[in-house]
Amino acid sequence: MKRMKLIFLLLIAFYMQCMFLASVNAEAYKPEVVLNTNKGSITLKLDPLKAPGTVENFLRYVDEGFYDNTLFHRVIPGFVVQAGGFEKGMMNKKTHAPVKNESANNLKNSRGTISMARRSHPDTATSQFYINLAENSRLDYKSKFQPGYTVFGSVSEGMDVVDKISKIATHSVNKFNDVPEEDVFILSAKRKQVKIIYKADKKVNAEANEMERYIAGEHYTVLDKPVPTRNSNKIEVVEMFSYGCPHCYEFDPQFKEWAKAQSAEIDLWSFPAVWNKPMKVFAQAFYTAEKTGVLHKIHMSLFNAVVIKQKKLSTEVELADFFENYGVDKKLFSETFNSSEVKKQAQQAEEKVKSYKPVGVPEIIVNGKYRIDRMRAGSMTEMLAVADFLVNKERNLLKK
Repeated sequence: MKRMKLIFLLLIAFYMQCMFLASVNAEAYKPEVVLNTNKGSITLKLDPLKAPGTVENFLRYVDEGFYDNTLFHRVIPGFVVQAGGFEKGMMNKKTHAPVKNESANNLKNSRGTISMARRSHPDTATSQFYINLAENSRLDYKSKFQPGYTVFGSVSEGMDVVDKISKIATHSVNKFNDVPEEDVFILSAKRKQVKIIYKADKKVNAEANEMERYIAGEHYTVLDKPVPTRNSNKIEVVEMFSYGCPHCYEFDPQFKEWAKAQSAEIDLWSFPAVWNKPMKVFAQAFYTAEKTGVLHKIHMSLFNAVVIKQKKLSTEVELADFFENYGVDKKLFSETFNSSEVKKQAQQAEEKVKSYKPVGVPEIIVNGKYRIDRMRAGSMTEMLAVADFLVNKERNLLKK
């Protein structure tokens, strides 16, 4: 009898442990995606257990970079904001095959949930999605004869950004209604990097930027030949960017904010990468702004004009007109833009790139030894975490 009781208790304990692990795995199996928009950041927590096909479809578009530079193209206050299918000018993007409707998953179109947009047939959703601004129960599944719209996650952070977008005035563009008068872009859509750690039956979620250790070749690159720094008494951290790069537009403010928290022993500076003619024009514009004393005013405005407004600023004449809006006389602009000093600086920037051998922009170089790119680091936020790690590594070397 005692033996049977012991077996029974062991079975109960095993069952409870399985239930605990199942709940842990269910929670761990909820990937997050960060939408970086020109109005702020929105984090989406997805539910692949309730909507597996839909989440797989959504993440496929995310991983391919499909959503980068797409519009929030439909805004109806008190109802939804919709995105994921159009570029600037309401130009439709080519999508993959439609995904099967999964609206009978008991998830509701509540405020803050994310759902797939579709046409009248239930199995026509492709890339477009919407975020509910209210309790939209009429969009829920009713029966197989009244299928709803598939809910596949919710906003975990940034609902205030969604509300901000919902208040933008709208108009009609060709056959499309409820289009924001001001373009609202998804600059990038990336999976949030999370490391799952299990210790003593407890799950600890640690974001990758809290990792204790980063590995050369996996998270950053060691340069084959160290590049001399401009101040050997400090630890140099350099940001490489280009005004024509949407990811640079997103990363530059993050880098500047990170830079504010650094100590005086760190030598921080940025330079425009050059490996083709358009980038060289932008580099000359950067050094011209620096030379004429308007860089602090014009830097983000130039980024915004090129990346967000997509203005044509690829020639000296076009840039002279742009600089004139910031108090730089056209004659002064042209003289500075074509000066031997500015051209030499642009040439030096090109030579720096050849030494650093980047795979793209934005990238960070730490003390002329290490190169950090977003693909190896995992994200742009992770680039800064790896930079912290390498700065500490160099700091410890200096102490020896």
